[in-house]
Amino acid sequence: MDFTRQQVLFHRIHQHELDRRVAGAAELAVFSLGVQDNTSGSALLSLAARLSSPSTDEFTVTWSVRGAPHLHRAGELKAFARALWPWSDADARARAARPKVDDMVAALRHIATAMRSIVTKPMTKGDVSKALTPLAPKQTIEACRSCQTEHVSDPIFRLGALPAGLRILPEEKTVTFERIHGWPGIPRKTAGFDELVHRYLTLHGPAGPSEVAGYFGTTTREVKKRWPKEGLVEVTVEGRQAWLPEDVEIVDAEPPDVRLLPPTDPYLQARDRDLLLPDKAAQKDIFRILGRRGAILVDGEIAGSWQGRVVSGKRFEVTATPYRPLPDLLPETQILAQAKGLSDASVKSD
Repeated sequence: MDFTRQQVLFHRIHQHELDRRVAGAAELAVFSLGVQDNTSGSALLSLAARLSSPSTDEFTVTWSVRGAPHLHRAGELKAFARALWPWSDADARARAARPKVDDMVAALRHIATAMRSIVTKPMTKGDVSKALTPLAPKQTIEACRSCQTEHVSDPIFRLGALPAGLRILPEEKTVTFERIHGWPGIPRKTAGFDELVHRYLTLHGPAGPSEVAGYFGTTTREVKKRWPKEGLVEVTVEGRQAWLPEDVEIVDAEPPDVRLLPPTDPYLQARDRDLLLPDKAAQKDIFRILGRRGAILVDGEIAGSWQGRVVSGKRFEVTATPYRPLPDLLPETQILAQAKGLSDASVKSD
C-alpha cells in the first residue's frame, strides 16, 4: 500500500478530530497521548478546535512526554508512568540530554523517590528543587545562571515528576506540585511502550521509528530495539517506508475549511515535518525554538501562522502571517475568544 501525502494529511486530520466538533472531551482521541499545554493555556485552544464546549477541568496536568506539561485522563497516569519509564541508560540519557550521568536509570529512580518523599503538601517547583538538590546524585546537579546556584538539571527534574506521582496544580501561577493519591510507587521497569507506539502511529501515522523517537525524546536506535513485533503493517508514503497499526485504515476524510491550531497542538507534534509542511521557510516560522506560533489550517494544509493576545482584558486579537491568501479567520477567532472567556475577537495581518 502506497499513500499520497494528501491522503495521509486528510487521514491525520480525521484521527485528530479536526474535521468535526464533538461534545465530550473525555473521549477525544488526542488524549491517548495527552495534550501538551503551556503558560498561555494552549491546551484549552486545542480543545476549542475540536469541541463545541471546551474545558480542561476534568484532566490532570503533569510533566510527561519529553518532560513537557500535558493534560491526561487521570485514570491513565499510572500506565503512562510505566510506559514512559526508560528501558536503558542510553534511553534515559537521551531523554534527559545528559550523557555524563553514568547510571542514569538508577539516578532517575533516586530522584523520583526523593521527590515523592519531599512533596507531602502542595509545594512550588523552587521549594521542591531546593529540598531535592542535597539528596540527588552529584552528576545530576548543574550550575544555573538564572538561579545563581546549583540544582538538579531541569530535564532530569521534569522526567522525575510523573514516576514520582506528582501532578501540577493548574490554578497556581507558579508551578506547584501535589501528590497523586493512590500512587503505586516508582516503576520497576518499562511496561506498555508498545501501546504508546501504537497510539502515536494511530494519530500521526503512517510513520516510522525515527518519528516515534523524536516524539518521545529518545534516539532512533533505542526505539528500533523496542519496535513492536506484532500489530503493525508496513506501508509506504510516496515511496517512503512507514508503519500503521493493523487495526487502523486510512480514512478519506473531508478537511475543515479553517482551524486555528495553537503552537503545541497535537496535530503539530508529528515529527515528519517535511510531510506536514514541505516549505522550509514556513517550517522555520511555525516550529521556532522560542516563541513558536500557531498554525492556520485551511482545507487540509497549513496556510499561515498566527499569534494571539488579549487586548484590554476582553478582546482576543489574532495576528496572522499568511503563506497564501486566507479565508475569513474571524469566526474561528471568536471560538477561541469564547473558550478563553472573552467577549470579543479581532484579526489583523502582518
